[in-house]
Amino acid sequence: HQRRAVTMASAGGGVHSKRRRGSHVLGVALLSLAWLVLARPGAFTSCAAAPNGVTGRRDSDLIRVVLGEDPSRPSFEIVVRGKTWLASSQPYLRHEGTTRTPENGTLELVGTGAISGADAKLGPYDGVSWEWATTSRDGTRVTMKTAVKWFPHGVVLFEQTFPDGARWTQTPGLDCGPGRPEMATCPACASMTWPGLASAFPTFSRDPAVAQEDLGFLEFYGIFENGESGAWGPRLGEWPKDDIVGGLSSGPIALFNKRGEALVISSHGSFMSASHDQGLETLDFGTMGSLTSLPAGFSVSHVLVASRGGVNKAFRAWGDHLLSYYGKPPQWSKNGGDVTSSYIGYTTDNGAYYYYNPMPGEDMLGTLLKVHEYANEAGIPYRHVLLDSWWYYKDPRDGSVVLWEAREDAFAGGSAGMRRLVEVTGWAVTAHNRYWSNRTDYDVLSGGNFGFVNDVGCPCRPRDAYSVPSAQDFWDFLLGQAKAQWGLSTYEQDWLWPQFLGTTELLEDANLGSAWLLQMGAAASAHGLGIQYCMPFPRHLMQSVEISSVTQARASNDYGPRDRKWQWRIGRSSILVDALGLAPSKDGVYTTAVQPGGSQGHFVELRPELELIVAVLSTGPVQIADGVGFSDAGLISRACSEDGLILGPSRAATAMDFTLIGEAFGGGAGEIRASSRPEVWAAHSEVGAEVWIHVLAADLQQPTVVELRDLLNVPNDGPFWDSDWEGEEDSAYVAYRAAAFDPAGATIVELGRDGLELDDASGPLGHELWHVARPRGGVAILGELSKFVPTSPRRFISIQRQGPLTRVAVRGAQGEEVTLSFAERRQGGYRLAERSCVVGASGDCEVQFTATGAAAAQEQVGE
Repeated sequence: HQRRAVTMASAGGGVHSKRRRGSHVLGVALLSLAWLVLARPGAFTSCAAAPNGVTGRRDSDLIRVVLGEDPSRPSFEIVVRGKTWLASSQPYLRHEGTTRTPENGTLELVGTGAISGADAKLGPYDGVSWEWATTSRDGTRVTMKTAVKWFPHGVVLFEQTFPDGARWTQTPGLDCGPGRPEMATCPACASMTWPGLASAFPTFSRDPAVAQEDLGFLEFYGIFENGESGAWGPRLGEWPKDDIVGGLSSGPIALFNKRGEALVISSHGSFMSASHDQGLETLDFGTMGSLTSLPAGFSVSHVLVASRGGVNKAFRAWGDHLLSYYGKPPQWSKNGGDVTSSYIGYTTDNGAYYYYNPMPGEDMLGTLLKVHEYANEAGIPYRHVLLDSWWYYKDPRDGSVVLWEAREDAFAGGSAGMRRLVEVTGWAVTAHNRYWSNRTDYDVLSGGNFGFVNDVGCPCRPRDAYSVPSAQDFWDFLLGQAKAQWGLSTYEQDWLWPQFLGTTELLEDANLGSAWLLQMGAAASAHGLGIQYCMPFPRHLMQSVEISSVTQARASNDYGPRDRKWQWRIGRSSILVDALGLAPSKDGVYTTAVQPGGSQGHFVELRPELELIVAVLSTGPVQIADGVGFSDAGLISRACSEDGLILGPSRAATAMDFTLIGEAFGGGAGEIRASSRPEVWAAHSEVGAEVWIHVLAADLQQPTVVELRDLLNVPNDGPFWDSDWEGEEDSAYVAYRAAAFDPAGATIVELGRDGLELDDASGPLGHELWHVARPRGGVAILGELSKFVPTSPRRFISIQRQGPLTRVAVRGAQGEEVTLSFAERRQGGYRLAERSCVVGASGDCEVQFTATGAAAAQEQVGE
């Protein structure tokens, strides 16, 4: 790949070249002239600040776009810190049943030009545009416009536009075979794949000689993105040696080196019709191969976001970019905003004790009222309940939804019974829904009042036939009625992937998929409801950046018996969900080991504490699945305040970078089974200038050391990060934990450059939870050691340090006693002290600690 050793002109100062239109007779001479103008030397970016609140460390010299020299074969390279990572190949377009390419002479380059300007949301850019044309059978010309734009904050956009549209674009790639294990267990379109794209730009070569350093990749794909043995993703491997999955179920891809530089590439718009695909020689980004046409004026874009902070930071920078671009505040910025992810709740989902399993002699209304009575007696402060698919009417032929109203055999009185549940318990309701039947009662064809797009059968399973609402008025009616009649709070749209793959029109129409989700979201917003996505593909999650009402998404499979040994492993899937501003949901939790008589029979939960820790660290819903009489109220109390407020971290716990890098470069991509994979995750809590790191380790196969550098890289750029941390003293940070969550069993370790040693989590059932703090003035605030997250920003209101005095304002239930632990450095180690306050009618109180030799310090804890 020949290339100029120069970069494009700086943002706002580029040289312009008039775009030329017309046929190929313009000639190579004119294209050569334009290319010479484009390739003049200049700086790639400026050091301007990122617009619209885009956050994260993005160095302006991190990434460059470098043009090739041959104007008749336009090309470019993506260069990271002076080393080529990606080299472009040629675009293509499906039209009238054939693939049009520059190589076969059917897609002609007819114009090129430099572009520069200012995007209303992203700021100034420079770039290059190319115009391509192909001839239809009737002699008319069809154009495809492509462009690459770069911005001064580590963002590159790739655009495709189709002024004339294109027809008969579908690839012949439909495959109904059993080749995709992630699709093999669901009833509709069981193993369907649709390789190929209807259009592609950019395309990148898979030639191993291109990349000038070793690169790993992480690709999100599949239903829950955390499945066993790689079946549901994400996939880790070496680029380009190991295969990218691609196709309809796939989403963002990260490339990274061993030093921590990383980039993420994904769709940037038209999320429900964009796709990527791996061929024998290229990795291509464009539109789904299942589309039958591209409407006139249709466009699709992809984005590349770079970071030098590692895989997690790259995904957060990418997510920040998308959220800022579409104007959606992230869920984690709403401290206490969504009741279902802010307070403890109860669940009847798959795997729960009462899943399709009411108490003897009771319907589900009577059962749940007894759950409420028991919870009150046991002091368990449930604030909401999840009603799974047992409560509404389904078609017995394929399980699709016929009528989304309460079954009389589940709730006596139907909707009135559901209203009674809400009135008696005071619980907010999360109500489950799945894919729509093409015989639904709401459809005008079945005597209803609303239009639906009906299918005659799933492309790979004709006996399953679904439909999709076709207008906004249906969603306004459905969600408005549910809120008015029985108090719906959160709408759970489950089975997203079967609805998508099982409805032919969603696969063939470039705009129907986004319209379906946008209409659902608009109705939820209009009625003040939240939405949880369940069983989503990555494309559904990315579409949520345009939908403010989508606040959470399942990051795991169901807490059912088949998947329970690995279902809790959401550290990787949470990278994607959290980056997109959503609260990851782990699903239900049993809090005691043995609960006979439930939906799973004589079930044994081997590690309830770990399950509950994972739910709290997720920042999503914490939903208890116990039967009456089987809950461990003491264990549940470690997760929340006395009024049920979940005491979680600031951001979701995610798999630490060193575990991802180690697996990607370790060989055997996709061969490590999730049920035996060691897990090391980290989250952080931030209150003002104070930041803590929380580290969860489970199923370690051998002693593991988490380096200090990795720990300090967990939070976003902020008060905890020190760019010159190498100059710090070894005692600048301490790690601590409390055995059995009892302050009397606390251990405090001063962290040196070697980091934190983890050795107690070895084996299939072991886990350990550590926290890292930075002492100030010789005092470290350790927090509530009886809680899973002792320094939760939901508990801590503010912190003031005034000389030897530390003042911590906390919130809680009226009358609740809040006890905090402090560690004061003394000669030979740290001494632990506890201080308490009682929450008053205002909902808060203040804990004070004075660091003096006369402080009421307790036993010295080992160094």
